[in-house]
Amino acid sequence: MGFSLEYLDAFVAAVETGSFSAAARRLGKAQSRVSTAIANLEIDLGVPLFDRSGKYPVLTSAGERLLREAREIRERCRAFSDHADRLAGGVEPMIRLAVDELLPSSILADLLEGFSGHFPDTDVEILTGVMGDVGEMVSSGRVDAGIELPLGIPSDDCDWRLLGRMGFSVMAAPHHPLAALKKVSPRDLAPHRQLVTVSRKGEREPEAYRFGRRIWQCESSHVIRELVLRGHGWAALARHQVAEDVRVGRLVALPVGFAGSCFQSDIYFIWEKGRPLTPAAEWLAESLSGILTRSLPPT
Repeated sequence: MGFSLEYLDAFVAAVETGSFSAAARRLGKAQSRVSTAIANLEIDLGVPLFDRSGKYPVLTSAGERLLREAREIRERCRAFSDHADRLAGGVEPMIRLAVDELLPSSILADLLEGFSGHFPDTDVEILTGVMGDVGEMVSSGRVDAGIELPLGIPSDDCDWRLLGRMGFSVMAAPHHPLAALKKVSPRDLAPHRQLVTVSRKGEREPEAYRFGRRIWQCESSHVIRELVLRGHGWAALARHQVAEDVRVGRLVALPVGFAGSCFQSDIYFIWEKGRPLTPAAEWLAESLSGILTRSLPPT
C-alpha cells in the first residue's frame, strides 16, 4: 500500500465540498487530477470510497469509516511537518530547568502556561532545589538553565541575569511566646528554636541571620512554614509564601528592627558559562522578569 498525502487531501476535500470539481477548486488542481487521486486511493485501499452512480459522489459505508482516519493522518502529517520546521528554525526539542523551591508555584505555572503557547513542541523538565542546588545542577550540565535565589551572587561557573527580588520577614505563630512581645531583640530570639534552610550540599543561611541557640535545618521552606504554623519555632519566611497566613492570622510578623531581621533575596536566571541562551531559554528569562514585576509584593 503506497498511497500519498495528496490522495488523502483529495478524498477529504471531495467529502467536505460535495463534489470532485469543488474539491479541485479548493485544492487549486485540475478536476482530472483529483478524480485520479481518489481512484488511485481506492485501488491502493482495495475498497470503493464513493458511489458515483448519481449526479454527485456519495460516501460508501467503507468511505464513511475511513474518513475520520484520513483526517487524523493528515493532521498528524501536518503536525510532523510543523515540528520539523520549528527544529530547523533553532527551537530545541526539550529544555531542562532547575527552579528554587521558594519561587511561587503560581508564578512558575504562569510562566509554563505562556511557554506552552510559544513553544508547543518543546518538552520541559522541571527540577527543584534550594540555595546552591540550582547552580550545581546548571554548572554540572544536569539542566539547561535555572531560576536561583543564591545567598550572594551566582557561582562563577554560570552566566546570570538579575530578574527581581523577594522579601523575607521573621515569622511566628500567634500562640508562640515571641508573638506576645511588643519588640523583639536578638536576645529574645536566642532561647527559641530557629528553623533555617539548608541545601543538599550543606549550604545554609549566613551566621548573620542565625540568632537561635537551637537550630532545626530543612531543605524545604514548605516544611519550615508548617512547623512555624504549629508553633515549633520561628523563621525568616518569604513574604509571598505567608501572605495569606498573615492576612487570616495564622502567622504574625515579629516586631524586629535590628540589622538582619528583614531582608530580601535576588532572583537570578542562570545558565552555563560562555554559552548563549537558546530561544526558549531567552523567552523564559524575559517572561519571568515581567511576571515577577507584576506578581511579587514590593520588598
